[in-house]
Amino acid sequence: MASFPDQVRAFLADAVLDRRQVDRFLDPAEPKWARFDAELGYLPHPSRVPDGVDDSVSTYRYGSFGERLLIAYADQPCRINTYGDSFTQCHQVSDGETWQEYLAAHLGEPVRNFGVGGYGVLQACRRMRREEASEAGADNVVLNIYLDDHYRSLDAYRMLRVGRGWWDRYKSLPTSMFHANPWEHVRFDSSGALLDRPNPCPTPDALYHLCEVDFLLDAFGDDLVVHLLVGRQTGSWDFLHRHVETARALGLELDLSTEQACRGSAEAFYDRCAFRASTLLVQRARHELAGQGKRLLVLLSYPGEVVADACAGEARPDEEFVRGLDDLGIDYFDSLSAHRGDYAAFSITPQEYRARYYNGHYTPSGNHLFAFMVKPTFVGWLKPTPPAYAAKSSPLAVRGEALA
Repeated sequence: MASFPDQVRAFLADAVLDRRQVDRFLDPAEPKWARFDAELGYLPHPSRVPDGVDDSVSTYRYGSFGERLLIAYADQPCRINTYGDSFTQCHQVSDGETWQEYLAAHLGEPVRNFGVGGYGVLQACRRMRREEASEAGADNVVLNIYLDDHYRSLDAYRMLRVGRGWWDRYKSLPTSMFHANPWEHVRFDSSGALLDRPNPCPTPDALYHLCEVDFLLDAFGDDLVVHLLVGRQTGSWDFLHRHVETARALGLELDLSTEQACRGSAEAFYDRCAFRASTLLVQRARHELAGQGKRLLVLLSYPGEVVADACAGEARPDEEFVRGLDDLGIDYFDSLSAHRGDYAAFSITPQEYRARYYNGHYTPSGNHLFAFMVKPTFVGWLKPTPPAYAAKSSPLAVRGEALA
C-alpha cells in the first residue's frame, strides 16, 4: 500500500462506514429513499420521509420511466424533461408540490421530473444521456443547476465532503437516507483536458469496501478533493505543488509562498475546476442533444443563504460559470436575479425573505414562486407555444379536441 500523510489516514479512518448502513441500503425490504446504480451511484426510490414543511411527511413516488410521479396533464404527451439535483427533484415536498407540477398545471402540459437529490452536473448529465436515448426522451430538455452541483462533479465519494455528521442526522429515520456513495466523476489533467473517471464502487458488493480503511486509502488517499478537505482542517497544502501545471492550463497561477496564500490558491483552484467542468459538461450536453434534434435550457438554483446574501447586495459566487454560459450562447434562467427582483417588493429583511420560501430546500410556496419565476422563460422558449398561451384567435382546444 502507498504511504499517505497521517492527516489523510486520520481523515479517511473517520469516514469508515458501518456494514449495517450498507445492509440497510441494499436490502430490498427496507424502506429507503434511494437505490443503487452502478453509473450514477444511486437513483430515487419510492419513500415517505418526515422532512416536509411544519414537520409534515413528504411522499415521493415515481412513474414508469423513473421520473417523479406526473400529476398535472399526466395523460398527455410530454415534450419537456427536467434534470438536476434535489432542487429539481424538489426534496422536502410531496408529489404535486414540485415546481414542475405547478408549472405544468399552468402551462397546460406535463413536465417530467428526473431530478435526484445530491446529484452534481455530471451525474445529472449522465442521467440525461440515458433517459434521452430511451422512450422517455423529449424534444425540450431542462438542466437545473444548483450552486453546489459544480463541486459534486469532482466528488469521487461525496460523503467524504459532507461528513459523518450529515449521516448521523438521518440514522433514526424510519426511511434510510443512505446515498452520496461513490459514482463516476471528473478531473482535469496537466493540459487542462477534462477526464471522465469511473465509479470506484461499481457493484453493490463493492459498497462494503467503504467499511474498510485500507480500501478508502487505496481509492481516495491521493484524491484531490480529499487533500483539499484535509488542508482545510490542518493547514497542510503540500499537495498543491502537484497541480501547478493543471492550474496554469486552466488559466490560474497558484501562489504557494505562505500558508495563507496556499489556502487562497487551493480554494481558487477548486472553484476553477468546478466551474470549468460545469461549463464543459453543459457544452457537451448541448452538443449531444443537438445531435438528436433536441434543445437545452439551463436553470440556475441557489441555497437560501446565497439568496439572502444576494438580496442584501452581496456578489454572486458563480460569476465565472454564468460568464461561461454567456460565452457559449446557452439559454439559461437566473433565479438569483429573479429573487433579487422579487425581494424588492417586500419590506422585510433578507433573512425573513429567505424564511418565506426555504425549509432547507424550497417549501411548496418556494416551488410555486420558482415555477412562476421561470414561467415567462418557458413560454418564450417552447415551440410551439404552450396550450395556455396559444394564440387567442385559435379555437379553444386541448390537444386538438374542442372544449365543450
